[in-house]
Amino acid sequence: MSNIISLQETSPDHWRAKYQGNYGVYTIKITTNGKQTVDFSCSCPSDYYPCKHIAMIEEAITERITQNAGSKKSGKGKSAGAEDVLKKLSREELYDFTVRLIKNNPDLSNAVLLEFAEKIESKNNNKYAPVICRALETLEFYNAEDYYYHEDTLDIDILDQWFEKADQHLEAKKNQEAVLIAQACIEEFASWLEKNDSDIADYVSESYETYPFEILGKAADDPETNVRALYDYCMSELTKKKYAGTAMFDGFNDLLMRVSAEIDSGAFIDLQYTLLNNIQDKSSYGAEKILRRIIEFYNRCQQPDKAWKCIEENIQITSFRRMVVEKKIEQNDFAAAKKLIYDFIDAAKKRNNYCSDRWDDYLLQIALKEEDVRAIRSISRSFIDDRFQDHYYRIYKSAFTAAEWTEELENLLSRYESKKNFYDDSASDLLAAEGAAERLMLHIEKKLSMNSIEKYHRYFAAEFPEKTLALFRKAIDHYAAQNTGRSHYEHIASLFEKMSKIPGGKAVIADMKGQYKIWYKNRRAMMEVLGCK
Repeated sequence: MSNIISLQETSPDHWRAKYQGNYGVYTIKITTNGKQTVDFSCSCPSDYYPCKHIAMIEEAITERITQNAGSKKSGKGKSAGAEDVLKKLSREELYDFTVRLIKNNPDLSNAVLLEFAEKIESKNNNKYAPVICRALETLEFYNAEDYYYHEDTLDIDILDQWFEKADQHLEAKKNQEAVLIAQACIEEFASWLEKNDSDIADYVSESYETYPFEILGKAADDPETNVRALYDYCMSELTKKKYAGTAMFDGFNDLLMRVSAEIDSGAFIDLQYTLLNNIQDKSSYGAEKILRRIIEFYNRCQQPDKAWKCIEENIQITSFRRMVVEKKIEQNDFAAAKKLIYDFIDAAKKRNNYCSDRWDDYLLQIALKEEDVRAIRSISRSFIDDRFQDHYYRIYKSAFTAAEWTEELENLLSRYESKKNFYDDSASDLLAAEGAAERLMLHIEKKLSMNSIEKYHRYFAAEFPEKTLALFRKAIDHYAAQNTGRSHYEHIASLFEKMSKIPGGKAVIADMKGQYKIWYKNRRAMMEVLGCK
């Protein structure tokens, strides 16, 4: 454990450690319930979960707790522990000692403030703001350059602790304290982001911008909370430049949506349309976010007609157009639905960004309802032209008579078989769906592989057991000659299991194992996995 740089219990049952690893200094956080770990995280780039560092720190925590417990049990003849000394100090001595320590120990200072900051008296300003501001100003990131090489985000422990403190206040029905903490975190973190010119800010988790609003939202749901004060706070803060372009801007608007219904619904709607008017591209994601807020607000206010009108008036938003199309199809207003679809398709083609599947699916739904055979054939064929899809194949087939399908099946098979891609299974899937066992078997033989025989043998094994086993043997023999390693041998063993269920399969497997004992006698792992004794 010599690589552990520091280990601290930042608050009861919450531990934080710094560990010197192979790729820099890692931050490990562990939360316990007093006996066992209930949550943990590590900033190392390991793919293992949990990584090895969690167990190391858990061991160090256990050792620390054991040492502390031993100190408390110190009896006669043993040196006095820190707690024994503290009991003998006067109030003034303890105060002076604590002040000296916290001046040079940010973690201790934060621990004191987390525990007792609510006792601070402040009539005009948020008492938590200067506390959180100082904590953010003293942030230190260890080997931050490591974060450029993997996708992890940086944690800010002190904010996590304040969030937890706010949640504790909510549970204790101290809503005002929770609100003040959340507001201070929002304001001071936004200021920190604004003046922090380091790229390190790009790696900080967005949760620090969003979670304070979750706290405010929980508080807003409590009847004892002053909702008017929250409304006024949002209206005054969201106009500040430091929130522009951050998730906090959306957080203010979303919170406003929750509290405006009982304060001033008209002002909220006016504000959202003001924001919308400032966006040039009304089909953009930014515009969609605002419109969705308006729609959700109307639904919250039990005004579904206004919500739907907003959707219908803004079909430049693709998802809204889909909602309107679906409604028109449901109402059997096929002409209106098709116009909405074709208008979109024409505009998308002009922009060279048309993706047909979703819209063609709507057109197919309409064609099926209208029993338009020509359209059913044309649209469903477009879905299976390049690759087999069972759902659309069945719709396509239903549009032909039995006599017509005989010819069309051959056309479709020719289309699939003309492809040069060895791994394309469309022809095999089609023959399997048709129940053409012998043709499928012959097709598999032409494109034989371990995967193909494994996937399709069930369609013809019962009718052609000997030929199926011969194909298995040929595919496995080729695979075994080309591949070594335990995972490959385990794959062969799994196919032996499938072969054993086919009449005559056990005899073929025994013969193959006997042959492999001769061919591959030096492959010990293979002999072990396959049971070649």
